[in-house]
Order: sequence, then structure tokens, then C-alpha cells
Amino acid sequence: MPKGPTGREKGVRYEQSRNPDGVRGGLVRISGAFLSDHLEDVLNIVKHEEKLAFERDSNLRVDINKKNGGVEVETNCDNLAMRIGKAIHHAYKGDHSYKFRDGDRFVEVDWKRD
Repeated sequence: MPKGPTGREKGVRYEQSRNPDGVRGGLVRISGAFLSDHLEDVLNIVKHEEKLAFERDSNLRVDINKKNGGVEVETNCDNLAMRIGKAIHHAYKGDHSYKFRDGDRFVEVDWKRD
């Protein structure tokens, strides 16, 4: 396949070249007593961020799972995971942290409010 000006193959999107094997780019863990009373509102924020990301790039996805009394959101883009974490923190404050794996474009976002 011919290469473009950036050295990547033409027709391959940036996100595909970054995650060619479909490896998840981020994990957002949402927990705390606050979540039990506001689960629907928090999930609406996650879904809204997914919608905004999808409008920019149709390859971006999230997978929402309820686990251990909390919620885990897997994304295929590290920036999307960070945007979700920041949006939840902006709306509800709480404690949040970001952990980056060395050498990978993968971020773990933990948000908690009791």
C-alpha cells in the first residue's frame, strides 16, 4: 500500500495505526457511594462523550460494564478515556487519578466520590 506524507500507509487512520490490533486505549473506573444515587447521570456523561468522539471519528468506541458496585468503561483511545474522566470530574468533583503505562498509549482513569 502506498505511503502518505507522514510515512503511514494511505487510507489508514491515525487511530488504526495507533491501535492496529484493537487493543484498548483506556480504562475508566468509576466508584463510590455517590455513584449509587447518580448512576444514570454519570452514564449519560459517558455516553455523551462517546457521542462527541464518534462524531469526530467513527472508529472511537466505549464499552460500559458494571463491576463490583462500580462501573468500568473501556475505550479504544487514550484521549477518550481522559476526556470521560475529566468530564465526570468537572460535573461532580470527587477524587480522580490518571495512570499511564510506560511505553504504551494506554491510560487508567480512576474516579471516586463517597
